[in-house]
Amino acid sequence: MTIHLTRREREIVIAILDGCTNREMARRFGVTEQTVKNQLTTLYDKLGVSSRLELALVALQKGLVEKE
Repeated sequence: MTIHLTRREREIVIAILDGCTNREMARRFGVTEQTVKNQLTTLYDKLGVSSRLELALVALQKGLVEKE
């Protein structure tokens, strides 16, 4: 099964890798913190993970994002 992330989902993973909090991501993307939380929940479900750390690791391992 191939997993595809949207542009915003990739941006969220990269923000997590940058160490951003939900509040910082909300400001960065011009959305509410609740929207960020909703997007994180969707990502957790999509990748079958339960934490930000797992999300970042799985996304990197599967090549879904690249961190320079």
